[in-house]
Amino acid sequence: METVKKALRTMDGYKYEHLPVVSEGMQYVGVVSEDLLRNALNANALVESLTLEKPSAVVDFDVYGVLRLMSQHHYSILPVADADGKYLGCITRESLIEQLADLTAAHVPGGVIELETESRNFSPAVIANVAEYNSMKILSMLSQPLGTHGVRAVLKLNGHETTSVIQGLERNGYRVRNVRGGDSKYNDMLEERYDALVRYMKV
Repeated sequence: METVKKALRTMDGYKYEHLPVVSEGMQYVGVVSEDLLRNALNANALVESLTLEKPSAVVDFDVYGVLRLMSQHHYSILPVADADGKYLGCITRESLIEQLADLTAAHVPGGVIELETESRNFSPAVIANVAEYNSMKILSMLSQPLGTHGVRAVLKLNGHETTSVIQGLERNGYRVRNVRGGDSKYNDMLEERYDALVRYMKV
């Protein structure tokens, strides 16, 4: 088991903010933070003697559970252990970001549409049907509540010709707020709408 002094050297060398704490029998003990180490009164004390946090990190955790734990507690790493508590490794913040990039098709070329609608109107099936009707596919969809009655969603499409998809979504009651990587037709239309609004407000 490492001392506080040695653990701090490891953190400084690898630029870590947290370290997993493991017993000599490779049993998962907990997580130690840099702040806890630096505030320790005895630099020669064993890390295991400190009051450690012990987030759950069983091997079958899904990506949502990992993201929730790391986000809630601001962990830069999350240890992974089996059902018997044997330490298997750790998930780093960087590896989690890469996993999320894969899940959301962030590396795949295509248009991104940000939209809003009323909660009662939000339907992933309808959105997918609109995309498929216009010969497009949704590679990923993220959504979040807006207050108590609204929903915001971000769609990643498998192509850049987004104008027909956007028009179909608007016909189904969705308000398009932003478009990234889409074709220029809709961006031009947005600019025209903005210019018209500015002219109207100047009257």
